[in-house]
Parts: sequence; C-alpha cells; structure tokens
Amino acid sequence: MTERRTPDLDRFMQTALPLAETSRQIATRAWLGDMSISYKADGSALTAADLQIESRWREATRHNHPDHGILGEEYGAETGQSAFTWVLDPIDGTRQFAAGLLNHAALIGLCRDGVPVLGVIALPLAGVACVAAEGCGTRFAGRSVRCSGQQDLSRAVISLANPDSFAPDAAGYSALRRAGRQRVFDGGSAAYGALARGCVDICLNGDDLDPFDICALCPVVQEAGGTITDWQGRPLSLTSRGAIVASASRALHTCVLERLTAAA
Repeated sequence: MTERRTPDLDRFMQTALPLAETSRQIATRAWLGDMSISYKADGSALTAADLQIESRWREATRHNHPDHGILGEEYGAETGQSAFTWVLDPIDGTRQFAAGLLNHAALIGLCRDGVPVLGVIALPLAGVACVAAEGCGTRFAGRSVRCSGQQDLSRAVISLANPDSFAPDAAGYSALRRAGRQRVFDGGSAAYGALARGCVDICLNGDDLDPFDICALCPVVQEAGGTITDWQGRPLSLTSRGAIVASASRALHTCVLERLTAAA
C-alpha cells in the first residue's frame, strides 16, 4: 500500500459510490427485462443500459467535480482543468451481459496526473463492489480484504481472459494455460476483484484492453497488496492499452512475467 494519499479522495469516493448504485439499478432492470443488443463498428456489443448508465454517470460527475476530466467507453473524452480524470466503463463485459450471463461489472476509476488512485469494481446484480483509494486499502462488501500473498506458481489459481483476446500473444496465453493448480476462464474485470479478495492468484488479459478497462482495476489490486502491470512489467496509467497481468504477490508477479517473456 502506498503512503501517498490525496485528502480529497474521501470526497471523491462519495461521488463514486452513488455511481455504482446507479449502475446497479439500471443494469439490473435491463438484465431482468427484454434486452436489445446492437454492435459497434469494431464488432463489440452495445446495449441501451451501457449508454444510459454512462450518461447518468457523466451528469453526476460534471455536477460534483466540474473541473475534472472524464474518459468513458461510450462517449469518449472530456478535457478537465484539474489533475483528475474519471475513467468510466458502465458495463465491462457487455458481451456476457447481453447474453444473460453474470460475469460483468461496472468500472469507475479516478486518475491523478494519469495515475489511477481510486477504483471501484461494482457487481451490479450482486449489489456489492470492491472499492479502493490510494492509502486506504481495499474493501469488498464493506469489509477490508487482501490478496492471498501466494508466491508459488504451481499452487496458484489463475484467471485467463477470453481466449480470443490473446490472438497476438497466444504463446503467453499458452504458457499460463498449462500452469497453476486451477484455471478459470473469461472472468472479466470481476476476476481482479476476486484476486483482491484472495480467491484468485493471477489474472491475465490479452491485447484488447483500453484505459477504461484498466484504470479502476489498479487501486483495487494494489491496495489489497497485489501487483498489476502490463506484460513487460511497466506501471499502468491513463494512457495504458493492451495486455495486462495482476498477481497476488510481487514474487509471483516476477515469476509470471518471466514466463511471459520466455514465451514471447
């Protein structure tokens, strides 16, 4: 856990938590109803709930912090006048959401000078969230949680993202597909919350991520004692895109990065 802390983070969290509740209400109503799905130019799924949630989020964020920037998956970037930028993904895992599956989340991140300092991984249908802010630790369903601290790759529980996302990095995927004690698949951003809770030891995602998929995850993992970087071990930020990996301990992370490098 970092020693640096921004005093205003408590106030910013008071903005983030109602956003999570907004996503719960809208996503639950949509998931239980008759959803219509469309597709973006890149082939990714889109529902009316994605647009409605992000629109409500932006309205609330502008009202509470008019000088902050906003970067969202559905409506793009709004430049702010301060060091802070909200990074929003109203339904991370729309593909699963629209298919009537449960492994989707709402992601709310806040970056200071491009560095993620606050993150919420909300599970709308369960009505719970992993929340973290710099220097404050990580909480799940209102209680403090920590990563497992696992250091042995052979004993690790590994979450591997959608296999299709690893097309440019199939060797790295295969290197971990054969590793660990147990593997689970296509868990999405919820898997990073599970890592922060000590249920999963490694999360691996392929090359299809954007900042709004990444930023909220970073404080949740780091404040729980885990490590999260790109596949080259570089820190993640507002400009990060592509493949990422998170581990329950620094020693385990070093082992994973070595395996990914060897497979490249």
